[in-house]
Amino acid sequence: MILIAAALMGGIGLFFALFLAIANKRFFVETDPKLEKVESVLPGVNCGGCGYASCALYAEAIVESDEELNLCVVGGADITTDVAHVMGVEISGEQQEKLVAVVFCQGDNEASKFPGVHKGLMDCAAAIYSQDVSKRCKYGCVGMGSCVKSCPFDAIHMSDGGIPFVDADRCTACGNCVRACPRDLIELHPISHDALVFCKSQDAGPVARKVCSKACIACQICVKAAAKDENAEAVTMQGNLAVVAAEPYAAKAEYGTKCPTSAYTVNANAINRPERPESGDENAAAEAVAATETTEGSADG
Repeated sequence: MILIAAALMGGIGLFFALFLAIANKRFFVETDPKLEKVESVLPGVNCGGCGYASCALYAEAIVESDEELNLCVVGGADITTDVAHVMGVEISGEQQEKLVAVVFCQGDNEASKFPGVHKGLMDCAAAIYSQDVSKRCKYGCVGMGSCVKSCPFDAIHMSDGGIPFVDADRCTACGNCVRACPRDLIELHPISHDALVFCKSQDAGPVARKVCSKACIACQICVKAAAKDENAEAVTMQGNLAVVAAEPYAAKAEYGTKCPTSAYTVNANAINRPERPESGDENAAAEAVAATETTEGSADG
């Protein structure tokens, strides 16, 4: 009986082995060898900055759907070049300007009013939904650090005053912090866009100033300065908020010289960004941006 059982089991095993071998050969789907090569040159961090959930899915889209080759914000131009070589595609020598995350709020512990104490979860969205927000400004940074937790590259941290600041060297513009902020206070901008209105408040001037000393109070001084410089499109009013146009970007630091709250300023909440050159020195501006792009390659992440 034991021999019969052993023979029976052996026969069943042999049958399924043959079945699987035939099925594998019959239903085998040949994959493009470029797929594995493209995936191997991608960074493999699966940050989602390219618009795909993983590097593997982005590689598949490149090989099978003719997706654009320059969507990897982590690898930048070097990865684009490597992918192009695998795909046998020639690309121009032009390098897209580095993007970095920008935090549009300066309402730290000194500037912003704190009528209460947060007692709930250390999560910005949870604090807003539970109405357990200690800061009075309903447009400003909640200060729970959700953006910091979302960054896989250690590029964003909380300042001593409770406002996130971005390390331009480490930032890869993956967009995780942008998605993590429930008040849409973080945006991606070219690194040369340094003069901005770092506020999102739509409160009327007197109200905005009461809740935050760094808020835009709709005084329009920067708007009038741009208009006087025959550059009216650079800074415009959107409701009660002065906004710097991103495209085309033509803002100047001097437009904010007389801003009474310093809402219009240069490089707020940021480190390792290029110094703004003297006005009119376009060559120095280009060199400053190029220097920052060079340091990008040596940064962690």
